[in-house]
Amino acid sequence: MIKQATLFFLVLGLAACSGIDQPSLSADSGVSDALLEDMPKEWADSYAGNLEVQLFIDRLVQEHNYDRKRLQLAFSHIKVRPKVIEKSDNQPEVITPYYEYKTRFVNEERAKLGRQFAKRNAEWLHKAELEFGVESRVIVALIGVETYYGRITGSKDVFTSLTTLAFDYPRRKDYFQSELEAYLLLVRKEGWNIGETKGSYSGAMGMVQFMPSNYQKLAIDYDNSGHIDLWGSDADAIGSVANYLRHHGWKAGEPWFVMAHVEDRDKVADDINRGRKPNVDMTVWSSLGVLPTQPFLLQKTGLIGLRTGPETISYWLAYENFFTIMDYNPSRRYAMSVLELAESIGSYENN
Repeated sequence: MIKQATLFFLVLGLAACSGIDQPSLSADSGVSDALLEDMPKEWADSYAGNLEVQLFIDRLVQEHNYDRKRLQLAFSHIKVRPKVIEKSDNQPEVITPYYEYKTRFVNEERAKLGRQFAKRNAEWLHKAELEFGVESRVIVALIGVETYYGRITGSKDVFTSLTTLAFDYPRRKDYFQSELEAYLLLVRKEGWNIGETKGSYSGAMGMVQFMPSNYQKLAIDYDNSGHIDLWGSDADAIGSVANYLRHHGWKAGEPWFVMAHVEDRDKVADDINRGRKPNVDMTVWSSLGVLPTQPFLLQKTGLIGLRTGPETISYWLAYENFFTIMDYNPSRRYAMSVLELAESIGSYENN
């Protein structure tokens, strides 16, 4: 308590005497000049003037021996980015019905570009399929849905976005503070300047849109260049996606889902889109009037129901691999789009 009070008065003192008047940052500051574009006019309006941020800085210094001066400089050059909060509260995976959502990703243009990507990277895809057991078309489709095969990787600096979500988005505050910490450690490890890294509004990076913690743990230097590059190396992107999916439980050679007929929706209403794991035996589904309409395996599945038209709901019985895609993005609309695009792309041998 004494420590927090002391820090509080320190912050007040700095705020009272500090403006921000710095036309450029020194080359050895470890902070990107890009942060000057939208910097606050007064120190007190910056994130450095936030008591909670000062406690966060203090912890990074103590636990990771981080350069306090570098962190203070970086946080003093950014302020809240409201658009990030707005987008976080209005994600299309949540508010858009599937028949509209999928048109953004499951179309002939994206499938065509996916086939070209697969042909260009056939060697890496074959290697990844052998080593990780993930089908090439799934790897390609996931990259296609995430960033249009590397064409759209995000244009906002990751540091400001993560800081906004870490300190001004209470619903997921703990998660984003941990990702901000991971980002700052990654910056130091990779030799980046704080604020130079561009990504999505939520802080995801590269053509595979890894959050910083996943970049740390699961990104790999697949082309053995000596450096992980998820922006410029197709090989690193392919290997990292395959590594991610295997880590989260992808089962080689097993199906994703089968289409199903539901005799009485009311009878299984509580089971539709329930949970993140396959948890019901096929014999139980059969007794409930949920019947596969395609050849199937006698394994546990989960019942997926998505709106495929304004007045139409389609159903699938989903296996473990479907839910593994949901570990990448916890949306059934997202997972189904990835796998439908994968079907459209086909295998690399045919491209």
